[in-house]
Amino acid sequence: MTVKTKAPIWFWVIGAIALLWNGLGVMAYLQQIAMSATDFAALPRVQQDLLSTLPFWVTAAFAIAVFSGFAASISWLLQKRIAVRLFLLSLLAVIVQFSSYFIIDGYWEFIASEGWIMPVLIVLFAIGFLLLSWRAERTGLLR
Repeated sequence: MTVKTKAPIWFWVIGAIALLWNGLGVMAYLQQIAMSATDFAALPRVQQDLLSTLPFWVTAAFAIAVFSGFAASISWLLQKRIAVRLFLLSLLAVIVQFSSYFIIDGYWEFIASEGWIMPVLIVLFAIGFLLLSWRAERTGLLR
């Protein structure tokens, strides 16, 4: 017989934040892949150059990161242990995705000058969700 541990309020707050954060990630991914030619033309030239030369593996890592993070958030709210593995997968995909900043020519300069805050926040959130899910699993909140 499994003993159910009543989840504290912080558990549900974290779950709601994770769902919202990762839902925004899914929306950003869908927006990027469904971008019209008009939307693409409205981007700054440097961003157009970067997106047009983006390798498939970066886009694939982006998709894996956001969809596994979103699935992990749902699993968290359903109190399922699979959330830990999905948050881990999401973090690994984020690391692969952002490794492109060091590999793809011009990416590092773009991020350094235009916006390094979001990549840092994304990594911090991914690490935080993974650590919190490990804690929730150890304390019996995820089963």
